[in-house]
Amino acid sequence: MTDLHTHILPGMDDGARDVDASLELLRLETAQGVDTVVLTPHFYRRREDPVHFLTRRAKAAETLFAAIAALPQEERDMLPQLVLGAEVAWAPSLAEWPELPQLCLGQSSSFLLELPSHPWTDQLIDQLYDLPGQTGLTPVIAHIERYLKDQKPQHLEAVFALGVPVQISAEPLLHLLQRSTVLGLLRKNRAQLIASDTHNSTSRPPNLGDALAVVRKKLGNSAADSLAERFGAILL
Repeated sequence: MTDLHTHILPGMDDGARDVDASLELLRLETAQGVDTVVLTPHFYRRREDPVHFLTRRAKAAETLFAAIAALPQEERDMLPQLVLGAEVAWAPSLAEWPELPQLCLGQSSSFLLELPSHPWTDQLIDQLYDLPGQTGLTPVIAHIERYLKDQKPQHLEAVFALGVPVQISAEPLLHLLQRSTVLGLLRKNRAQLIASDTHNSTSRPPNLGDALAVVRKKLGNSAADSLAERFGAILL
């Protein structure tokens, strides 16, 4: 099982603050049944040059990989495989970035895209529709559940109609008052992926296995198995 959206790289963003925190999160991922973790630190073009971000990411990954290499062999073998990526914040000029392929998930042509929290515009939707054709890359829409209450229905419908993968967070599936909404997205195939979006071991821990267990109970084994297969397929 693959966790496609995490903030585990040490010192990169508001996720793991250091290597010890990163290792703790990876151990918790293992306990959840996850065997592959995509490391997707936040990238905001308005705050940081892409080259600087990629350099920071490489250094953080090197630090984490060195810490893992120093662990006993038995523990190293239990930890998930790590894949580099990013959570890319939307910008109108996104299609023009030459560095965008380097922000994709592993060696795939898919990248995790965070849409704005402020109201979407028709222009944003138009640019989002043009993005795959202009870049040859596929956006994976991150945590769609965050936008359901604040965006116009026609804009949400346009995003669902795009035909690109849509991700929901695992956490709402673990709360009775939020569960029905995200289960509805899965039932209608408006969302095709679940990820933990983990930031820490307390308030935002790895919880993909627990969420998938809820899907298995509520939607059946076939739905849960199909979801689990998609998690890894997105990296191909």
